[in-house]
Amino acid sequence: MAILVALSLPVLLGFAALAVDLGYARQYKAQAQNGADFAALAGAGVLKTGTVAQAGMATVDYAEKNGFSGENVEVDIPPATGAFEGEDGCVQVVTRGGNTAVFGSLFGFDFFDVSARATACATPPLGGPYAVFAGSTTCGQSLNFSGANRTINGNVHTNNDAQITSSGTTVNGDVTFLNGSVPSGNIVYNPAVDNPRRLDEPVGYPDNFKITDYAPGGPKAMLALSQLKYHYAGSANINLTWLTLNLAYNPLTKTIAPGLYYTSGDIDLSGNGYNSTGATFVTSNGDIHFNGNTFNFAAWDPDGLLLFTNKADTSCATNRSVIKLNGNTHFWSGIMYAPNGPIDFAGTNSGASLHGRLVANTVNLSGSNQVLTRNDAWPGKPGGFELVE
Repeated sequence: MAILVALSLPVLLGFAALAVDLGYARQYKAQAQNGADFAALAGAGVLKTGTVAQAGMATVDYAEKNGFSGENVEVDIPPATGAFEGEDGCVQVVTRGGNTAVFGSLFGFDFFDVSARATACATPPLGGPYAVFAGSTTCGQSLNFSGANRTINGNVHTNNDAQITSSGTTVNGDVTFLNGSVPSGNIVYNPAVDNPRRLDEPVGYPDNFKITDYAPGGPKAMLALSQLKYHYAGSANINLTWLTLNLAYNPLTKTIAPGLYYTSGDIDLSGNGYNSTGATFVTSNGDIHFNGNTFNFAAWDPDGLLLFTNKADTSCATNRSVIKLNGNTHFWSGIMYAPNGPIDFAGTNSGASLHGRLVANTVNLSGSNQVLTRNDAWPGKPGGFELVE
């Protein structure tokens, strides 16, 4: 027995030593993971409304507070690896370190290397104070105002430069831009101090409607279907002929039936006097053109979406538009959304009124006597942040 104990004792002591050292390593691994988690969340929290530089400083600060600094912490905005590699709005933190082995050195293990990685993403606030938003960072003059006697109640922003030549225009809100000279013209800015203002970094889109939500089977489509208000056209163009054949138009009152209209084709309505107390028009790959006078439309969508095309047209051509509204005395209530193409209030378009938001890759406003007002009935959603990896 003494001989067996003597022979097995080194093995038993080795297992004991390994258990102690692995326990220390596991504890340090948890510390490294917590440090990475807290630092990534801190950076994403700042990134929600701040700049990349500010988010980076906050990330490093929280890593240091958790015992990681210098070469022991790596911060990437956007992430350099993993499922969210290159994703804007995300912060990745890697913490490194280790612990000296207590008993493992007897068996050739002097140090345990430990590292941990965490990724957190910010969700920017949606909606916000905007009445007009042009999201393109590549199209010159992505925001273009011409015409006269226009009032905008709400903030105006472009992620590039603005060409404002209109006269008799009042903007009751902040005007912000990234490139070009300060917008000039016969415009009254309220507030007058530090307005217009140049920003250092692009601003994320204030809305994030998803085409799949409105396509067959999506949550908005299912909601409309439960109300018997889902009008699906497949790839056909939605126009007056289609509306009439599908019993969605009353020619006596020129009223379009309420609900959600969805197609992969164009949406085209020409004429005068059309109205609907609750209709939302969505196309996955077509244009939306309304041409005529005295239109009166309000959105069906509970989140305020009125017009939405997902069609991509980022050529920056001034004569192109994926949403075009042309005519006089229009009354719109809702959000017009074209994240991949231009919106154009064109032609005479005198007396147009919008309660909602214009959100597009580029925005062109022409005509006179227009009033665009941010509608607080659709404030959007507050921003947030979370660990994602």
